[in-house]
Amino acid sequence: MIEVAGKRIAVIGLSRTGIATATMLNEHGAKVIASDVKSKEELEKTVNILTEKGIEFELGGHGEKCLACDLLVVSPGVPLELPFFKKAAVKGIPIIGEIELAYHFTKASIIAITGTNGKTTTTRLLGNIMEKLMPGQVKVVGNIGVPMIQEVVGLGSDDWIIAEISSFQLETIKEFRPFISLYLNFTPDHLDRHKTIEGYWEAKRRLFMNQRAGDYAIINDDDPAVIRAAEGCKAWKYLISTSNCIARGVYLKDGQLFIRDKDKTGILKESIISVDDIPLRGRHNVMNTAFAIMAAHLAGVDKDDIRQGILNFSAEEHRLQEIAVDDDGTLYIDDSKATNPDAAIKALISFSQPLILIAGGQDRDADFSEFARTVYEKVRVLVLLGETKKKLKEEVLKKGFDNINIHEAVDMKEAVSLAFNELRAGDCLLLSPACPSWDMYLNYKERGREFQREVDLKRGG
Repeated sequence: MIEVAGKRIAVIGLSRTGIATATMLNEHGAKVIASDVKSKEELEKTVNILTEKGIEFELGGHGEKCLACDLLVVSPGVPLELPFFKKAAVKGIPIIGEIELAYHFTKASIIAITGTNGKTTTTRLLGNIMEKLMPGQVKVVGNIGVPMIQEVVGLGSDDWIIAEISSFQLETIKEFRPFISLYLNFTPDHLDRHKTIEGYWEAKRRLFMNQRAGDYAIINDDDPAVIRAAEGCKAWKYLISTSNCIARGVYLKDGQLFIRDKDKTGILKESIISVDDIPLRGRHNVMNTAFAIMAAHLAGVDKDDIRQGILNFSAEEHRLQEIAVDDDGTLYIDDSKATNPDAAIKALISFSQPLILIAGGQDRDADFSEFARTVYEKVRVLVLLGETKKKLKEEVLKKGFDNINIHEAVDMKEAVSLAFNELRAGDCLLLSPACPSWDMYLNYKERGREFQREVDLKRGG
């Protein structure tokens, strides 16, 4: 365990994670300095919460107070290339993240889930399987919205932590060691933070960095980048595939997900669930389900309980969420969580009916060429908004998409109105932006909620 009592520790970045970290450290006797680039006025609510606990502040930037500390704990959203961190490194101040700190304060077994897409769905699905079987012993945390540090204290060796882990969080680990790691997939993302695809890949592969013999690593056998990332991993490897039968892991065959492993009787090979029974749309969610099956199996859950946990699961809001179906078969889908091209591609190939797609958002220098090709193949009408609308239009026109079927909107209200003008019986109106939401919204949830409101209004709800 990291010794914190009596130490001067700076928490850098006062997001929800930063607040939870500062609170926990204060409760364990640390002298906490809470720091953010925002002003006291911008952080009024946070300042009030932490002031009541007697926590000291350094706001409007990180300076001498933080550089006089024994340890820096960095919130995930804070970029590590800030000059402040170089100064801290010169002074020899250790720099860690919240999940590294949390790791040192728990005896619970950690299941850590990363990947470019599908993390939240897989984390929630695995939690749904295990929570019902082990009430009170399972905490679902991490990038999913509940900071790990908020839940770990007091957990024992019989407890489980299921954590969604981002590349930002993995950048600052030192000893963080999952008992079971899941690496779902890899496609370029977050290049504004990591600068290069290789930098993003290097951050993700740190998931396996501290695993040893006796731990488990579950990897996507259909993804060469994931296979390469797991090279040298010392954990016992299990594979997931929807393309190949595999010797150890979960695979898709004849419309069924099979698990293959060894038990006391030799080779165990059993069907867990039919793809048709999985309550999630899209082939990518078959893969997410396969990962959850494998992790639950390794955690000791039997096949009947695994299957029941899948059957009882419902998709989270804004992830291929079906919001309405008209009598004529017209379908309305909110996939606002598709914040990168690969996620949107997976959404597009999940539907067989004609698509009217609303896309666009914040420009983070993503490559839209594959997304544009899929739009050309799958979409009948395209409605664009946000910073990327011109770039997206240019890309789809290159692929041969008809200009007459492209509309540009200034906001979601106009986008939905333009889409409704094009709707025919049996179409699917899909919001799958392929971009983050921060150019127009606080987050993808706010974007999805506005889409749903506008659809409801247009349908006369």
